[in-house]
Amino acid sequence: MRLGRLPISPLIPRTHVKKIVFSSDQLPDHLDNQARFSLWYDMWTGLVGAAEMAHSDDRLFYSSVEAVPLGETSVSRFETTTDLWARRRHHLSSNEREDFTICFSRGQFPQSFEQRDQQPILTPGCVLVTTNALPAKSMTSGKVSWNMAFVPRSRVLERAPGADAQLATLLDPFNPLVRHLGRYVDFLLQSPEVDGNPALITRANDMLVDLVVLALGARGEAAEMASARGLRAARLREIVAAIQTRFMDPAFSTDRVANSLGLSRRYVNDLLSDTGESFSERVLELRLQKARTMLSDARYDAMRVSDIAFACGFNEVSYFNRRFRARFGCSPTQYRGSSS
Repeated sequence: MRLGRLPISPLIPRTHVKKIVFSSDQLPDHLDNQARFSLWYDMWTGLVGAAEMAHSDDRLFYSSVEAVPLGETSVSRFETTTDLWARRRHHLSSNEREDFTICFSRGQFPQSFEQRDQQPILTPGCVLVTTNALPAKSMTSGKVSWNMAFVPRSRVLERAPGADAQLATLLDPFNPLVRHLGRYVDFLLQSPEVDGNPALITRANDMLVDLVVLALGARGEAAEMASARGLRAARLREIVAAIQTRFMDPAFSTDRVANSLGLSRRYVNDLLSDTGESFSERVLELRLQKARTMLSDARYDAMRVSDIAFACGFNEVSYFNRRFRARFGCSPTQYRGSSS
């Protein structure tokens, strides 16, 4: 499993980097299985850091990383079919920043894992606490998948002083705090809104630190502060998910979101204002993007433009036409003609 640094060049400022995708699918198609693994290994160690890896010749090689830098923290999705991943002591860099890494298993195969004289068995759905600052080894016989949160060790220990004792151990995946953290990591990996937006990156960074320290046992005032901010992050994720699911309902409103989540309308609007985009702006953009997709899809050629407008949640065709032209520079009819 992934135990080194994120695949980000030290020359690139983390706060301005968008999502990074590094996959074996990007390798030349003409390479055979072993050549693909060898090339990927060379590229990987050049970008991420030294490690020992092995892959069986009788299994198709695949590996992929999606990384979202968030200032001092980051989240990542890692999938691989490699049998062995190890960082020995001689692989560790003296100038490498020490991170706590919370790893959420999303795969179907178990793994063996060794670090600091601990040997937990990693089963599907487990949650592992590890670090890039100590040697480690992992082995598996099938494709594994992990979603991960990386937070500087110094930030964790200042608010959860006993967190070092949890390295190379498993967290309870059913603990509400751990589940909140896992869902927030999933949200950050899937959300295009955070990607490259400095204001949102800063907020997401702070919220991720809060949820990690809570999951690792923060107590007292540090826990109270982190709980308040972490709850806001979880609530915002739920609000955004509700909007993305129900935006095509013409009667959809802030009040309906608030009522469905047991929140006040003011609180919903307050959370959305932190992202720089209001409820109505979000809904309008989603409806316009949906309409544009339908207008360019041959499956909807028999539908009138007005029917598409209503299907996407608009109540007035004239309003839809104005907003579509303002957003895309042409009328819906003109757009449909240019797409055919």
